Amino acid sequence: MNTVPKPKFSVSARYLGPVFTLDGELTKSNQNLVFARNGIGKSFLSRAFRYLDLYGQQEDVSGAALNLVSDESTDGSGSFAFSRGTTAMGTLDLQKAGDAVTATVNDTIFHVFSEDFVQEELRERKYELDGEIENQIAVDSENIKLDDAKKTLEEARAKASEAYNTLDDKFTAAKESELHEKAGINKQLREYKALSLEKLLETFQEKPEAPKQSLTDIIRDLDSLKAIPAEPAYPRQIEPIATNDVDLDALAASLERPTSPSSVSEAIKKKIDAHHGFYEEGAKIIRDEHRTVCPFCEQGITDPDPKAVIDAYIEYFEDEEEKHKAELRDFFRKLRQKEAQLDPTATQLARQKSRYDALKRHVPSKKDTEVSDGADALKSVREAIAAVKSVIEQKASALGTAAALPAENLSACIAAINKVIGENNEKAEALNSAVEKADEERKILQRKACAVFEREFAIGNWPDIENLRRFHADVVLKQNALGELEKASPSAQARDRVAETFELLLKEFFADKYVFDKTKFVLKRGEQEMVRGPHRTLSDGEKTAISFCYFIACTHKKVATGSDYKKLFLVFDDPITSMSYDFVFAIAQTLKNLNISDQGEISINPGKIDGKKCWRPELLLLTHSSYFFNISLTNRVVDDNAAFALHTDGKSHSLARLNKYIAPFQEQLMDIHEVANGKDPDHRTANSVRSVLEAIGRFCRPDKSDSLTDFVKHLAGEEDMTLKSVLINSLCHGTYYDETPPPDDLVLACRETLVVVERYAVGQLELIKKAARA
Repeated sequence: MNTVPKPKFSVSARYLGPVFTLDGELTKSNQNLVFARNGIGKSFLSRAFRYLDLYGQQEDVSGAALNLVSDESTDGSGSFAFSRGTTAMGTLDLQKAGDAVTATVNDTIFHVFSEDFVQEELRERKYELDGEIENQIAVDSENIKLDDAKKTLEEARAKASEAYNTLDDKFTAAKESELHEKAGINKQLREYKALSLEKLLETFQEKPEAPKQSLTDIIRDLDSLKAIPAEPAYPRQIEPIATNDVDLDALAASLERPTSPSSVSEAIKKKIDAHHGFYEEGAKIIRDEHRTVCPFCEQGITDPDPKAVIDAYIEYFEDEEEKHKAELRDFFRKLRQKEAQLDPTATQLARQKSRYDALKRHVPSKKDTEVSDGADALKSVREAIAAVKSVIEQKASALGTAAALPAENLSACIAAINKVIGENNEKAEALNSAVEKADEERKILQRKACAVFEREFAIGNWPDIENLRRFHADVVLKQNALGELEKASPSAQARDRVAETFELLLKEFFADKYVFDKTKFVLKRGEQEMVRGPHRTLSDGEKTAISFCYFIACTHKKVATGSDYKKLFLVFDDPITSMSYDFVFAIAQTLKNLNISDQGEISINPGKIDGKKCWRPELLLLTHSSYFFNISLTNRVVDDNAAFALHTDGKSHSLARLNKYIAPFQEQLMDIHEVANGKDPDHRTANSVRSVLEAIGRFCRPDKSDSLTDFVKHLAGEEDMTLKSVLINSLCHGTYYDETPPPDDLVLACRETLVVVERYAVGQLELIKKAARA
C-alpha cells in the first residue's frame, strides 16, 4: 500500500535582525540540524520560534516586533513562517509601527529552548523550580482501556470476595460448632483465636493427608477427661519383695557341706524331728538351768531311766547333725516366710491393675498403657521357692550327702517380679499425676483439636478452596494487567509527569549527585538541600545541563490531552554553553534517544522507539558550535542528509546541506576567503586571521612556532614572505584592538593569510572554494 510521502519542512523570514531574506528548505525528516556562525542571525530565528511558543501558551507577544524586526526594514515590517510543505505550522507578521503582531499557530505546539527560556524559567527564579503546575492531561482513549481494566478487576474481586466470604462463613460456623460447642474449647484459647480461613489457605497449598487421630476421637477423649470422678481411686504403690532375707550363697554352702550322723538312737531322732521345737526348748531349759525336774510335767528326772533319755536329748542338740539341721530349718523357715509374702503382693498387684484400668479410661494419653498383674512372675517365684524347699528337705534327710540349689534361679525370679512391680509403680504414678493435671491434658487435646479441625476442614472443602484460589489468581492476573496499563499511562497530573521526567533525566546526567524531591519540587545535592541555593552551588555547565533537563520535562506543561504529544515541535537554540565534553555528549545522546509514547511517557531508552506507539519528537537544532554540530552528526542525532548550514552573502540568507564535519579551522578559513574576495569583514575576521596563522604554524612548522611572532619571523627570514598587514604584525606581538581594525587592513590581512595557507596547506583552499561554490 503506497503512502503519501511527508513534505519537507521550510523556514522563511523577512527582516528579522540580520536576516533580511530567508527561504530555506529542510528535510522531511522529523529531526533537522542547522549550523550558523556567530552574528549570522540564528538567535533571531530561535527568538521567532520562542514567540510562537509564547503565543501558543496564550502569553503576551506584544514586544515581538520591537525585538525582532531589522532596523534596515524600510517599512518597519518583518515576518517569519515555519511550514511543512504548504501548511504553515506557525507564522508571525510584525509591524514596528504600533508594535503590531499577528501570530498564527496551526495544530502545532512549539516548545523552544533558548536563552530566553533559561532566563525566565530558571535564572530569574535562582534555579528554584516552579511547582505550581495545575493543568491535567486527558489520556484520551486510554481512559477507556483503564476504565475497562478497572471494571474487570472489580468484577474479579467481587467473585473472589463472594467465594471467600461464603467459605469463611462456613469455616466460622464449623469452628463454633465443632470446637466450642462439642469440644468445649474456650474461645480465648490462643490456638482457637488463631484459626482463620486466611491462615488455612496459607498453610495448605496442597490437599493435606488425613490426620492420624480424627476430631471425633479427640472430642471423645475430651469427654473422657470430663468423666474423671471427683475423688478417683488411685492405683497405689507396691513395695518390692525383699532380696536380702535369704542368703542363698550361705544356703548353697550348707547344702553342699556333708555332716556325720549323731550316735543318738534313731527312735530319739524321730521323736525330736517330729516335735523338734518342743524337745529343743525342754533340753535347753534343763541344760541351762540344771533342773532336776521336768520343766513341763515337773516329775523328777534324776532317776536313771528318765535321766538317760533326757541326756540323750541334750546330747543330740549339742551334736553337729542337729546344728546342721537347725541351720537348714532356718533357711526353710525364711523361705516359707518369703512364700507367705507373695500372696499379699499378688493381691496388691491385682488391685493396682484394677484401679489403673478403671482410671486410665478417663485419661486419653494413658488409655493405651497397661500394667501387669504379675501372675506369671509370681508363679515363677513360687516354683523357685518350692524347688529350694524340696532340696533342703532332701538334704536334711541325708546330711552326709552334698546337695546343690535347683536350676530355678530364685534371685532372678524375685528380680523379675520386682521389675514388674517397679514398672507398674512408675505407670501408676504417671497416671495419678495425669489425673491431677487433667486441665493440662485437656488443653493439649484442645490445641490438637484446633489443628485437626483445620486439616479436616481443608480436606472436606478442598474443591471450594481450589475454586477460591482460581478466583484469587484471576484477580492477580487482572491486577497485573491494570498495573501494566497504569505504567503505560502516566499520571494525568502534569506536575507529576514533569517531576518524573526531570528526575529521570537528572539521574542520566548526574547519577546521584543531584536529585529531585518530587514532593517539595526542590533540587537537592544528594540528600541535602542546597543551603546557599542552586544558583550559588551549581557550576555554569551544570546549570546548562539542568536547564536542558528541565526544558524537556516542561514538555508536559504544554499539552492538554494525550494526542497533543503528537503536535509537539521542539526547538533547541544552542543547548550547550560552558560545558565539558561529557555534558555535550550526554545532551547529544539524549536528543538522539529522546522519545514519547502515545501515553505521554518521555523516555531516553532507544529500545522503546517503534515509530507507532513510541516515537522521536519533531525537533530543530540550531547551533553555532562546530563541536556540538560534529558530535550530533557523528552520533546520528539527525539523519546524514538532515544537517544544514545557514549562510549569507550580506543581503540574503540560505540553507545549504552540510553532511561533513565542521572544523573550526575550515570555518575560519572560509570567513577569511570570503573577506579576501569581497565580503565585508566583521567582528570575527581578526580572530579568524590569528587562529588560522597559529594553526598553520603549529601543525606545519612546529619547530618555528613557539609563538605567532616566531612563525611570522620565520616566514620573513627563511620563506621570504613578508607580511605587510598591520593587523597581523600587531596580533603576533600580542596587541588587542579596543576598536574594530580598518576594513582595508582586515582585507589585506586575509589575502596575506591565504598566501601562507597556499604555501603550507596545499588543498585546503580548494576545499574552501568548493564549499563556497556549493
